[in-house]
Amino acid sequence: MKLRLGKLLAVVVIATIVIPLTGPVQAAVPQQCIQHKNRVKACPHQLYRADKLPSQPKTQLLCICVTDFQPLLQQPTNEQQKIEQNMTRRQYQVEYGDDLPVILAILQRQR
Repeated sequence: MKLRLGKLLAVVVIATIVIPLTGPVQAAVPQQCIQHKNRVKACPHQLYRADKLPSQPKTQLLCICVTDFQPLLQQPTNEQQKIEQNMTRRQYQVEYGDDLPVILAILQRQR
């Protein structure tokens, strides 16, 4: 009986001390990654970076799905690829607005 009471007391103490300490850590992790709106599966390559986007009031931890922005990071080798990249850039510009140049700069390690 004393052993059960001791274990119960230990669980209560841990729950009252440890659980509140994990709150701020969870709040710092982004709720959602910046990724293509049509993505249905988990992103295979994510990048976490503390930075500020123009649409945000302050610097915060960003999660960016690198895989979704890969077509905009590669140099086109022919005219067809250049046209496709420009079309993709326009689509992403509509979706991300002024944030897109900053996102691309982060991914190219320029920020």
